[in-house]
Amino acid sequence: MVAVVLCFGLQSAGAVATPKVVVSIPPIHSLVSSVMQGVGKPYLLIPGGQSPHANSLKPSALRELSRADLVVWVSPDFEISLRKAITLQQNTHLITLVDIPQMHVLSARLSGFRDTGHDNHQPAHLPFIERKNDTFPDFHLWLSPENAIEIVRAVGNTLREIDTENSLNYQRNTHQLIEKIQNTRIILKETLLSVKAEPYLVFHEAYSYFEQAFDLDPVGAVTSSPEKKPGLKTLLAIKQYINERDIKCIFHEPQFEPRLVTRIAEETGIRTGELDPIGAEIVPGPDLWFELMYSLRDNLLRCIQYPSDS
Repeated sequence: MVAVVLCFGLQSAGAVATPKVVVSIPPIHSLVSSVMQGVGKPYLLIPGGQSPHANSLKPSALRELSRADLVVWVSPDFEISLRKAITLQQNTHLITLVDIPQMHVLSARLSGFRDTGHDNHQPAHLPFIERKNDTFPDFHLWLSPENAIEIVRAVGNTLREIDTENSLNYQRNTHQLIEKIQNTRIILKETLLSVKAEPYLVFHEAYSYFEQAFDLDPVGAVTSSPEKKPGLKTLLAIKQYINERDIKCIFHEPQFEPRLVTRIAEETGIRTGELDPIGAEIVPGPDLWFELMYSLRDNLLRCIQYPSDS
């Protein structure tokens, strides 16, 4: 593991009264905003409707990045569009979330269907069964409440180091935020118990942390990555799979064209819902992470528990 906080160049003497903080994506920006409440507001580099993989930064964003005292992002392999701009920064503290020692990092899935192992209904005709890439992480780590707590701790500790004048504010905000996240985890776990064993399909592999945290039972994904469209053989297998099992719902995402999911739903009669792993349609700010987690819960319940017509 490389160091969590990297400092490039020599730091200026004395504490920074109001540090300039830049954050890559909305869920992380939300947690950082909460830690900074009463002191300042971090700058969001990539709005929710844009992809962190392929995004051109505006001149104003590049200017904010060049002035940053602290940059927080997930990984150079996730926010690929920021890699060059961030590595060019000097006199900047950097928190790379996947490198936090206490962070629970799952391996990325290389394929879409789960080998359930607990029943005899796994179709033999599926073109691919879940495999994992043990050398490449799943970057959607903010969907785990435990990981969100580790993010808050890392950001709070770093801000206290570079801005000693506001150390007590960061400490207070960190403690209050951790307690709020813990309470949210308890509420979500209790209210998701009713769908714990209900099978469903997602558009792409982005929810492993949420599923593990709340013991959910997704059977797979239409695609392992939104950049990879499934072929005809895979689509036929997915539709047959849906018909062979009592799968309640299939979910699309607001950032991507829902045509493929809609087509599958129309041809199988499965219900459709929307899951958003990044908060694309939520107003950025301290409340976004919490609204995102509750939105995932509400949309799962709404689609899976929808009253049948029978």
